[in-house]
Amino acid sequence: MEQENLYTEIQEPNQSFFEELKLKVEAILFVADGPLDAGEIRAILGEVSLPDVRMCLRALSLEYVHRAFELFEKDNKYQMRTRDRFVDVIKKHYSGKPRALSKNALETLSIIAYKQPVTKAQVNAIRQLDSSSIIQTLKEKDLIYVSGTKKEVGNPMEYKTTEKFLDVFGLSKISDLPSLRSLQLNLDEQKQALDALKSMDSSSLEASPESVG
Repeated sequence: MEQENLYTEIQEPNQSFFEELKLKVEAILFVADGPLDAGEIRAILGEVSLPDVRMCLRALSLEYVHRAFELFEKDNKYQMRTRDRFVDVIKKHYSGKPRALSKNALETLSIIAYKQPVTKAQVNAIRQLDSSSIIQTLKEKDLIYVSGTKKEVGNPMEYKTTEKFLDVFGLSKISDLPSLRSLQLNLDEQKQALDALKSMDSSSLEASPESVG
């Protein structure tokens, strides 16, 4: 009996730590641009053990059993994604619905264009908002791409604009971008950019059915 009480006393603070760690792991997976292995998640979190991270991944996988999304694992890398059986439902909803970029998406695209190569964390710092879903949308529209990884903890992905971005904005090269000052003052240029994005063909503007969050 005494042994059971001692076990309970030890487990309670550990349980609290585990629940908090699990939420942090979930948050990282939710905004990640691609699959992450346990070591990469541990590097982002800092002073935690690899077994604890793996335990959190197993717990999250079990918690998602009855959800529309899952914690997909392949080659020891993990990613949150929509379950296959719901893909047709999502395709039915989004099929044939061209969607122009929002003001926030244009803002994010501008930051990437002027600061490239740039990481998601750097974009978030400038906007003071999470840009994960917007960056995913810009990738799906082929306006930005992953150009490489930054040599720092976690090796975050870096983004650059694509050739399609240049075509949409009528540029021959990225250095043809107007200065930030003129971009802020010239409303006609901003309207022209918006009109160009709205005129993009619908096939390139459809949202991905497998995107989560």
